[in-house]
Amino acid sequence: MMDRLSSFLLRRLAHVERRAVRRLAVRNGLLTMSTAIVNGYVVGRYAPAFDPSHLTGDLKQDRQWMRDHLTAFLIEGPQDGHGRPVLVPAVPVWPAHLVRRSANETDTNLAAIAYAVRVVAETGYAPSVKSMATLLLLAAAMEQSGVTLRDLVAVLRQPAPVFSVAVLADGFERALPQLIEDTEVAPFGPYNGVAADFAFTDDLWRWVDSETRRIFLQVPADETNRPSRAGLRGQLLRALADGTPVLAVSETHNGVPEQVDLTCDVSLTGDGIDRLLVADLLEAIYGSEAVMRHDSSIARIDAEALTLDDLAIAIRSGRPILSSIEALVGLAALNREDKRDQKDEDKTGSSRRLVTQSPSERREQTSRNAGNTDDRASSTSTSSSKSKGRSKSKPTGAEVIQPEPIDDVSRPAAPPVLRVETLTGYGAAKDWALGLKVDLADYLGGELPWSQMSTKLLLSGPPGTGKTTFARALCNTLQVPLVVTSVSTWLQGEYLHDVLDRMANTFAEARRHAPCILFIDEVDGIGQRASASRPYADYWNACVNKLLELLDGAIKTDGVIVVGATNRPGEIDEAIRRSGRLETHIEIPRPDIPTLAGILAHHLGADLDAITAPDGEVGAQP
Repeated sequence: MMDRLSSFLLRRLAHVERRAVRRLAVRNGLLTMSTAIVNGYVVGRYAPAFDPSHLTGDLKQDRQWMRDHLTAFLIEGPQDGHGRPVLVPAVPVWPAHLVRRSANETDTNLAAIAYAVRVVAETGYAPSVKSMATLLLLAAAMEQSGVTLRDLVAVLRQPAPVFSVAVLADGFERALPQLIEDTEVAPFGPYNGVAADFAFTDDLWRWVDSETRRIFLQVPADETNRPSRAGLRGQLLRALADGTPVLAVSETHNGVPEQVDLTCDVSLTGDGIDRLLVADLLEAIYGSEAVMRHDSSIARIDAEALTLDDLAIAIRSGRPILSSIEALVGLAALNREDKRDQKDEDKTGSSRRLVTQSPSERREQTSRNAGNTDDRASSTSTSSSKSKGRSKSKPTGAEVIQPEPIDDVSRPAAPPVLRVETLTGYGAAKDWALGLKVDLADYLGGELPWSQMSTKLLLSGPPGTGKTTFARALCNTLQVPLVVTSVSTWLQGEYLHDVLDRMANTFAEARRHAPCILFIDEVDGIGQRASASRPYADYWNACVNKLLELLDGAIKTDGVIVVGATNRPGEIDEAIRRSGRLETHIEIPRPDIPTLAGILAHHLGADLDAITAPDGEVGAQP
C-alpha cells in the first residue's frame, strides 16, 4: 500500500483535474454554475445543462453515453497567442436531439443533479500517468529529505522562496515544471515557468495568456543551457527582488547550480524510479487488489532502467494490468540493451579513429592521452583561435547590395534610380527615411551621435505592399550598402549553435560594412518566447534572446541601420519591439486609387503620355 503523502498528492491531482473539467464544461455550456455562501465561504454550485433523465445510474454506462453525445463539450478549443478562441462559434453546437435544460429550472432532485455533474467530471477526466509518476517521485524525495508537506507549503507561502529538487529519473527535469504549469496541484497558483536564460520584460511578471499567473524562475541544470555565473546571479537578484519563486530541477545529485544550492530554502533529493514507485503507480490506476494479485510479475520489472516516458507509454487507463507489466519489462530490457550498444559504439568509434589515423597522428593522440598538460593547453589554445577564425568566416546567407549612383551621367538613357523620394504611398515610412537621411549626414559630419538617431524600424504590411522595395530605395537614398537577410536564412543552420552563429555573423558582417542598412525579412519567424517546460522552448527562447542581444546588447551597432519586415507584427515578441530595439513600427497599407496612379506613373515614365493620349494622336506625325 502506498504511503499517506503519496496517496494525498494523487488525490489532490485528481481533484484539481476534475475541477478543471467542470470549469471547461461551464465555459462550453454543458454545465451551469451559480454561487452560494456556505459557512461564510463563497462556493460554486454546478448543474447540468442537459436533461439528467438520460442517465441510468450506472457510472460506466453513463460515461459511455456522455462520450457518444456530448464529447465536444469536454474538449478545449484552439486558442491564439492571447488566449482567445480561434473558432467561430467558440463553443460546440448543442445536439438537436437533446433537450437543453433551462437555467431557471428548479432543482427538485438534488441527488440526480449531483450525479449528473459527477458523470461530466468523470467523463472528461483523463489521468496523466506521467504527472502521477512525477508526483510520486516528488513525494519520495520529500520523504528521503525529511521535508513535510506542511513545511513545503509554509515556504511556498513566503515571498521569493527558493527550491532545489534533484531526482535521478530520466525526464524529471522537464516533467516537474510542466506539472506545475499545466495543473493547479501546487498551491497559490496558477503558475507560469520562465527560463533563467530569458530576457525579462515587466509584463511577463503580471499577465500571461490572458490569465493572471504567478511566475516562477526555472534554473536549468544542464550546463549547456545554463547562463553564465554572472548572468545567473543577475537573474536570481531580479527574481528575488520581485518576490518570484525560484525552482532548480536536476536529474543528477550535483546538477543544481551552486548559487541556488547555497541559498535554497528547501532542498529535495530522490533516488529515482524503483519497483515501489512502479507498484504505487499501478495501484493508483488499477487498485490495490490487482497489484497484490500480480506482485510476482511486478517484481520482474527492472524499474531502474525505466524513464518517465516509458511509464506513460506502458501504463494506460483501461488497459489490462498484465499488458502494462509486460510492456514495462520489455521497455526496461530495451533501455539496458541500448545503453550497452551505445557503450560498444563509443569504444568502436574510438578504436576506428586510431586505426584510420596516420602513425604520426596516432603518436600525437597517444601523447595527448598520456596527460601532457602543457600540450593540451597549447592545443586547446590553438584550436580555440582556429575556431574563432572559422566562426568569422562562416557563411551567413546574407546578400550585400551596393547603392546605385544617383548622378550617373554615363548612361543618360537609363531608367531613374529607385529612391525613397520617388516612392508613392509609403506615408510615415517615407518621412522616417527622409529624416534619417538628414541625421546620417550630420552623423558622418560628427555633429550628431548615433544614439540620438532613429535607426531601427519595424516595417509591416500585407504581402506585395513593397517592404523590400522600400529597403532598396532607402539604400539608394542614403548611398550606403544594403545587407539583406531573413529569419528563414538564419534557421537553415543544422543545430541551435549554427543558427545563433548565423545571426551573430550577419550582424558582424553589417558592422564591417558600416554605415549600412541591415534588412531582416520575415522577422516574425523568430517567434515568441515560451514557457520553459513547453516543447522546444529552449530553442526558440535562445533565438529570441540572441536577437535581443544583437539589437541592444553589449556589442554596439553604431553605423548599422536595422529594418525588419513582417506580414504579421502581432507574432513578434513584445521585447523585440521595445525601446532600443525595433521600437519604431510603421505599417504600409494597401495602395488606394491615387497611390496606384502614382506607382504607375513612376514605372511607366515617358510611356505614360503615349498611353493616355487620344487614339487619333498615337503614332501621328507632327
